[in-house]
Amino acid sequence: MRGKEAVREWMATAYQEPPRFMVETLIEGGDFVTALGTIRLRDGDGKEADYSYCDVWRFRDGKMAELKAFVIRADPE
Repeated sequence: MRGKEAVREWMATAYQEPPRFMVETLIEGGDFVTALGTIRLRDGDGKEADYSYCDVWRFRDGKMAELKAFVIRADPE
């Protein structure tokens, strides 16, 4: 995706409702900020499911230049 509008359009279709998340760790180094945490989303069946996530942001000239995000479903108990 490129640009704010592309991100907004994707989020409008990707999430039926805003996700609930908790940032557990923030790591900053140079041009990068990394967030690790948990997130709760609705799965394809509409049931809530827990996930772990990692977002890695790269900044250039004070603006976000790149984002890589990883989401892994937690094992159901």
